[in-house]
Amino acid sequence: MTGGAPSPTGSTRSRSSQAEHYPTKNDLLFPAQAKYICPKCNELLRYAVQIKPCGHRVCYPCYKELLLSSEKRCPTDNLQMEPVPAEDDTAFNDEVKALEVRCKYYGDWGCKWEGPVEEFQQHWKEICSYGERMCVNDCGAKFQRRFEKKHMEKDCPKEIVTCPYCDDRHLREDKKEHLQECPKLPLPCPNKCDKKLTLPRNELDHHIDVDCPRTKLKCEFEALGCEHRCSREKMAKHNKSEIINHVKIVYKMMMENKMMLDSHQLKLEEHEKVMKSQEQRIGDLEKIAHSQLIWRIEDYSRKFKEAKAGNNSTLFSPTFTTSKHGYRLCASVCLNGDGKGKGTHMSVFVSVLKGAFDALLKWPFDYRVTFTLLDQAEEVSQRKHIKFSIKPNPCPDNEPFLGKPKMEKNASFGGAKFAKHEEIESRNYIKDDTVFLKINVDCDGLSEP
Repeated sequence: MTGGAPSPTGSTRSRSSQAEHYPTKNDLLFPAQAKYICPKCNELLRYAVQIKPCGHRVCYPCYKELLLSSEKRCPTDNLQMEPVPAEDDTAFNDEVKALEVRCKYYGDWGCKWEGPVEEFQQHWKEICSYGERMCVNDCGAKFQRRFEKKHMEKDCPKEIVTCPYCDDRHLREDKKEHLQECPKLPLPCPNKCDKKLTLPRNELDHHIDVDCPRTKLKCEFEALGCEHRCSREKMAKHNKSEIINHVKIVYKMMMENKMMLDSHQLKLEEHEKVMKSQEQRIGDLEKIAHSQLIWRIEDYSRKFKEAKAGNNSTLFSPTFTTSKHGYRLCASVCLNGDGKGKGTHMSVFVSVLKGAFDALLKWPFDYRVTFTLLDQAEEVSQRKHIKFSIKPNPCPDNEPFLGKPKMEKNASFGGAKFAKHEEIESRNYIKDDTVFLKINVDCDGLSEP
């Protein structure tokens, strides 16, 4: 019945399914009376209903078609039909169900079933071994029901099967691909060490690497020069027969290693000497680098005028140290002089400052300090630097100058008459309005704490 509408029997069969599993007039054992044949489809009545008002019978599916047609006339007498719902003709349908029919595969096909119409559909759908059906796995195969088990167990590519080796479940069509990777598939040794031996694929590598007597091995002395190769079962014989040669190889390697070690030892000693020399040079350079300061004083003219006017008469240098952990010092300069040199000379001084490592140093400070005003003449050979050197006297009276600082810095000491103004201006001590003052501490005998 089209669209799955209820039939008079209460079923929801579609017309196509009814036709597929319903006997035709050709399936009857005996010729049917005309009353059992539908006047519209000319086949055995299926769920017969009566047309009103004339009372003629048609199949229920045919009745639905007549109601949907434009004329709505009985196919027997051509009378107009009343458009009313069909009523089940139970007694007549029981007569139809009792008619004797045979299986569609009767005779040459092989089926021997005969029975009433009401049992035909069950036989056709569930019992007949000769009825054709499609594979439930949608593999596309069509076969008689009697071959279904064989198809599912042997042939269906879409059937899920279990690997007998690893219990993996996969489609039958994927079996070949699975066996190419199955970890438990028994395989013979590729070295053919035992014709009867088969091992799971995942154990084969271990067998070849550890157990197989025919695996080709390198001599364990290969790294030392023995290039012999043979099967595992023959390697013990090789080691036994070549023991003297192996000892010679080992001895040769030991001697070569000894010569190499001796050579390395000599190079190591040479490197140690170089390192000590470099350490000494670095230490000397550190002393030089830390024990002197070259002070660049720019804008000399303005600062000199300010000093003469009594403003900012003293300039202070950046602090410096005699070594990495040595004395901390600061230089100062009075461009217009100080004390006995005031108004005529440049005066230079140095002060000992409080430092982080004073507790480790020797006191009082008694190292020679040299002040140098650098000549900036372009011709180096023509330069005449002005130098002044002072060697501190560590007597008790000089404690405020040379003793361990108690305040931020000690009193300064140096030379009040370092350089005359006329001398400074006579050469190239001032260039680009800049002078360079070098302060150097003689660190001979000074060692790190």
